[in-house]
Amino acid sequence: MEALLIILSILLIAGGVIFSILPPLPGPLLTYGAMICTHAVSNDTQFSTTSFIVWAIIGIIIMVADFILPVAATKKFGGTKAGVIGGMIGVVAGILLPIPFGIILGPLLGAIIGDLYGGNRIKSAFKSGFGSFLGFLVATSLKLFYSIILGGIIVYKVGGFTANAIMQLL
Repeated sequence: MEALLIILSILLIAGGVIFSILPPLPGPLLTYGAMICTHAVSNDTQFSTTSFIVWAIIGIIIMVADFILPVAATKKFGGTKAGVIGGMIGVVAGILLPIPFGIILGPLLGAIIGDLYGGNRIKSAFKSGFGSFLGFLVATSLKLFYSIILGGIIVYKVGGFTANAIMQLL
């Protein structure tokens, strides 16, 4: 059972990192799930209640920021409501369309097209498109940072547990 939980934790960490970049699933939530699995492995891999609460709060804040930052940055850079909606559509289209770097170009192009449709001039549309891209980039970086840091802590705990188990076998 311990080996199964460790494998599941590793898969959740990998999924957390991958889906911090690709939006279909919430990466930080998957990494937090790895923390829960690791906690169940043994007494040596358990986390404190404070750790669970702190990592949950940080994860929730980051997941909320993932929705707010691109919208706020688009508006801050002069985007219209149509530009904000275009940026959101661009994120989804960037994932689904098989163009290289679609996940990066999607929010940028979506906000530009949306702003042009919303009545902004080309210069304003490019400025708000850059804002959308910047917000997306910051939100993605936060999710990735969370998943890598928490994943590293989990791997450290599991590594110590595994090393101890191997030493006991020898």
